[in-house]
Amino acid sequence: MLTPIERHLRVDDDPSGWMLVIRGRPLTVEGLLVAASRTLAEFSWHDVPVAAISAEVTGQGRSTDDLLAGPRLRTRRTFVQAPVAVLVEAGFAVLATFSAPHVSVVLPDYDEKCVRRLLGFFGPEQPNPHYVRTL
Repeated sequence: MLTPIERHLRVDDDPSGWMLVIRGRPLTVEGLLVAASRTLAEFSWHDVPVAAISAEVTGQGRSTDDLLAGPRLRTRRTFVQAPVAVLVEAGFAVLATFSAPHVSVVLPDYDEKCVRRLLGFFGPEQPNPHYVRTL
C-alpha cells in the first residue's frame, strides 16, 4: 500500500520564492534512478506511484550557503543546482514535501532518458565549501 505524498506536502512554503534546486550526490543516472525507486516503492501522487528525487530549495530566508551548511548537505562533497522555474517548465514538478527546505522533484517518466534530461538542467558539479567529513 503506497502512502499518498499529498499527506506530506507543505502549504506554508511559497514556491514563487524558490530560486534553485540543490542536489547532493549521487549525481549519476544510476544513482538518481535508485533514489527515485525508493519514492516509487513508498509513495503515490494523484493515486499513482510517483518517482521523485529529493532536493532542497533556496527561497525566503534560505540562501545557497545556508543549505550547503545545513544538516542534509554538509556531508556532501559536491552539489549541483538548477533554477526551479526551468525544471517546472520542462515538466518536472517540484513539490514542497516534508520539512523545509526539502522538495521532491517528480520524474515524468521513470527511465534513463528522463533522468539524463533532468541532469542536463543542472549546472556543473561544484565543491561544497561547507563539507564536513563524517566518520
